[in-house]
Amino acid sequence: MSLELEKEIRQLNAANAIKGAAATSLKEILPMLTKDRLNFIAAGCSLTGRSKLKKQELADALFERITDEQDVRKAFLTAETEEWAFVSRLLEAPYVQDDDVFPSVYLFLMDKGLLFSFMEQDKLYYVIPEEIKSVYRNLDQQAFHQERSYSQLVLQYIEAVVSLYGICPIEKMLEIYNDQNEGSLTKEAVDAVCASVAEKDRTWEAKDGYLFSDELNGESVDEFAQFLETVKDKPYYVPAKEELLLYANIDYFEMTPQLEALKQYIVQSLGKVEQLADAIVDDVQLACSMEESPDAVLNEFERRGIRLSQKQLKELKPLLFHVYSHTRTWANRGYTPAELNPQPQPQQPQAQPKSAAAPSNVVPFQAPSAKIGRNEPCPCGSGKKFKKCCL
Repeated sequence: MSLELEKEIRQLNAANAIKGAAATSLKEILPMLTKDRLNFIAAGCSLTGRSKLKKQELADALFERITDEQDVRKAFLTAETEEWAFVSRLLEAPYVQDDDVFPSVYLFLMDKGLLFSFMEQDKLYYVIPEEIKSVYRNLDQQAFHQERSYSQLVLQYIEAVVSLYGICPIEKMLEIYNDQNEGSLTKEAVDAVCASVAEKDRTWEAKDGYLFSDELNGESVDEFAQFLETVKDKPYYVPAKEELLLYANIDYFEMTPQLEALKQYIVQSLGKVEQLADAIVDDVQLACSMEESPDAVLNEFERRGIRLSQKQLKELKPLLFHVYSHTRTWANRGYTPAELNPQPQPQQPQAQPKSAAAPSNVVPFQAPSAKIGRNEPCPCGSGKKFKKCCL
């Protein structure tokens, strides 16, 4: 993480924190909040009549709502892996001191009044109030964890098929899930899981019997229909469960031999460090998966200020062609172009060692763009990559 991003994250965390020593009782914490913040939490809890209440009355009403067993259970059931890991830390201690927490790990629970942060002497402390801990401990732990595992697995399947196909009929997702797991998942159960996370930030939407990526959220119904028409005769690429669930991680992609060859060329022939090569390969893969133009793909070199000679451009083109041909795309329902349309391809050039001499016929690109890379952390502090957040 860059120093600039660290500073921005810390500023966001400080803005969310109550100034002063950490308190551990919800009865004590709620009166510390401004009425505006109490109203914000009340809105998130759908507390009716809140506008007519005085501050202390609002705090008392919120206490009853926040400590409701069903509300606590529902919120904890929907906690994602990183959120739940943080919650688990907080459940085991009066508070946790940590200056490097991403806001995405705690904001949803904070907005529900289930978690609070404090800043004292320039240090950040996080607390789940004792009353909330007590409610959690009184839950049927076996039933809670069984339901949590079940709903998290369903969500993983949703996220995986959306990542792999862009748009996926719920019926197809059910078919895949039921083929790979014991039991019979129903559409009603999927609808219930989707409803349970409706208030959370997601990378997908569920509508009209389809699951689709939020990258398509701005598309019109006609454009959806047009896309579905173009893929209707194509089969679905359905990998085994272990491989499929890798796609539930928004940062995952298959590191193919073609991407490895591109990386080696960047390191050996362009003389770039491995970390930069990894970043370029990551962005090139994303551009190919979205079927962007060759110019957009080459822009991943341009925006980093990499100057390419005519010889290097000639060597790069077949490498990039091979990457595209072996990249899984939404337009092919998860298959690669090479898998659906196998055909002779240009021979890949071998990566050459970096020459000590300066390249001739240099093609001067513009200076590095100041824009944020799609695979860099989003400056909003969400903890997500820019491509899956504010892009």
